[in-house]
Amino acid sequence: MPSIRPYAALAVSVAIASVSFAQNYVVAIDQSASGLVGSTSFEADSSGTLIGNYDPDTNPGGTRTKPGLFGQFGATENIPVPVRLGLELAGPLDTETSGGFGLFLDIDGATLIISGFSADFLADGQASIPASISFFPDSFRTRNPDSSYIGIPIQLPIGEISFSSMTVVQSEGAAVGVLTETAPGEYDFAVVIPAVMNAEFELLGSSFPVADLPFAVALAGTITVSGDGVSVAASQTIEFSDSQEPGLELPEFPLDLPTILPPGYTAHLLLNLTLDTVSSALNGTFTFAATGIQATCPADFNGDTVVNTLDFVAFLNAFVAQDGAADFNGDTVVNTIDFVAFLNAFVAGC
Repeated sequence: MPSIRPYAALAVSVAIASVSFAQNYVVAIDQSASGLVGSTSFEADSSGTLIGNYDPDTNPGGTRTKPGLFGQFGATENIPVPVRLGLELAGPLDTETSGGFGLFLDIDGATLIISGFSADFLADGQASIPASISFFPDSFRTRNPDSSYIGIPIQLPIGEISFSSMTVVQSEGAAVGVLTETAPGEYDFAVVIPAVMNAEFELLGSSFPVADLPFAVALAGTITVSGDGVSVAASQTIEFSDSQEPGLELPEFPLDLPTILPPGYTAHLLLNLTLDTVSSALNGTFTFAATGIQATCPADFNGDTVVNTLDFVAFLNAFVAQDGAADFNGDTVVNTIDFVAFLNAFVAGC
């Protein structure tokens, strides 16, 4: 159990040295003035087979397939054809962002602490980008319609890939940054927030999560303090890339393929693929404007609406007992930083 005497001595020395301005704020990101603007790219490679949608019972008039360009084609033959498929997309992003965080300002100490930071980069809904595939089949033939396909790449538009979620959440309890006063009540700041990114995209009828990727939110901007409120304006340049090998079997899906020799018809095929590799990249600028209000008077530790020695004793008892209530800066650890933070708030009053 920590001794009370050293902290009491620390309290006296800090109080004599200066009277600091320290305040906790609850800050919300303004969605209408915040967002992610940039570009994204995505590539996926898969392998598997294609086969005609013929079924002797349910679809006897359907398309049938057979590998190769020569040889007899049986009356009911429908044989899978090896195929590779590559998906590519690239396009702009322009989304709105919502979220919030806790902000502790120690003006005299020229520091700030951000806790609980979270941002939803797709607050205004999913983002969709046109996509196309490069189709690499072996040479094959079809019946109904009768056609031959030489094993060369075929480019096909397939609609859109949709990013249904993209969030960033702070991964550590507290991020400490620096403040530089530029005018009365105005400060430049810089802070790096350790975080993780989680996202999900939909492709060919299936959803694919991207989970817990390490992500550093490096923010620099301005903070303005006015009365009981605070406003924050900041930005971050984002350069993010990731590559995975999911080895995921995709659900069977139909593919209508225009005929090549002769042209003018449509072969109705079914694709069965395994998603081998996925690569994605995101480049852009994340900007946000946020406003906050003072949290409930933090120095009123016992909640009796008066800041006096009873609050100091109540906090000290919680601190010595390592009670979670003494986690004054919200970083999930009770230590001397909490003691100094409480002392600054106590001296400043409410």
